[in-house]
Amino acid sequence: MSAKVHTHVSNRAKARETLEKKLVFKSVLDSPFRVPWPSVPINLQNTALACTVALLDGVSDYHLTRIQENRKRKKLLKDPARNKRRKIAADVPIMSMDVALPDASEPSVVEDPDLNPPPAVLSHLVIGINEVTKRLDAQIRALRNIVSLNTDPAAGQATSLAPIKVIVVCRADVDPQILIDHIPHEVAAFNSCKPLEPIKVIQLPEGAEATLAKAFGIRRVAVMAMDTDTPGLAAFSAIMDAVPTLTAPWLSSLAPSATPVQRELIPTHVKQLRTTAPKDMKMAKLLRAEGKAAAKVRKKSKAQKKVTVVPNP
Repeated sequence: MSAKVHTHVSNRAKARETLEKKLVFKSVLDSPFRVPWPSVPINLQNTALACTVALLDGVSDYHLTRIQENRKRKKLLKDPARNKRRKIAADVPIMSMDVALPDASEPSVVEDPDLNPPPAVLSHLVIGINEVTKRLDAQIRALRNIVSLNTDPAAGQATSLAPIKVIVVCRADVDPQILIDHIPHEVAAFNSCKPLEPIKVIQLPEGAEATLAKAFGIRRVAVMAMDTDTPGLAAFSAIMDAVPTLTAPWLSSLAPSATPVQRELIPTHVKQLRTTAPKDMKMAKLLRAEGKAAAKVRKKSKAQKKVTVVPNP
């Protein structure tokens, strides 16, 4: 895995500096509480993408049909002749209490769900970065048995759903990647609570976002999660066995029913910061001292100019 290189110009760099510089690397301690993305070979990434596309058979047609039906419904609502009939009907005074039946010749705008039923797999998928994050948060809270005084029924409904089993991420296509950097930490926090079925994270190859978006019939799909009841999830069993499980050793003791675990040391993460330094350090220190002395003199002279002499009465 190649190291990330930062080439930004320093805010303290000055254009008037003429000293020759040399390239140096400074060691910087990285945070030990980071969770790296799991290493997935490219052949497994391609296999996971093919299995995901096969799982979404019929989803694109469903979404495209819904879009066409919505356009037809909006077109009917904007029909001037139909709006004119509505206005005339509203101006006619009601002379009796009888309920008027709608005109059979007028097209209905109510969508019949039986004509375009959604595929069964859609009820087992969580699509989008925000939705997957919310689902992970709900699973972590449910696993830790946190008591809440919230009486909202929607909060209890989120925990009654089937737990997430696998998350596929189009990491190579997300820019900036900071939008999805929290996913490994959330998954590691869940897996560290000793669940019955841990969550696996699978990275997809570059260009997978466009492929998934086409299979879904929508514009973007950066992250997608599948629960344990997803039909066809058995195709991912071989891939999930080869993908390492993300865990956080410093959170293992938070499991409600976990036995005392052996403490393990977190390895030190050292980053190499690429920067520059003057070749002649003695001359650089001398120039810096002279600059400080000159700045002190200028500051003193400015203060003296601001002093005003008050004449005696």
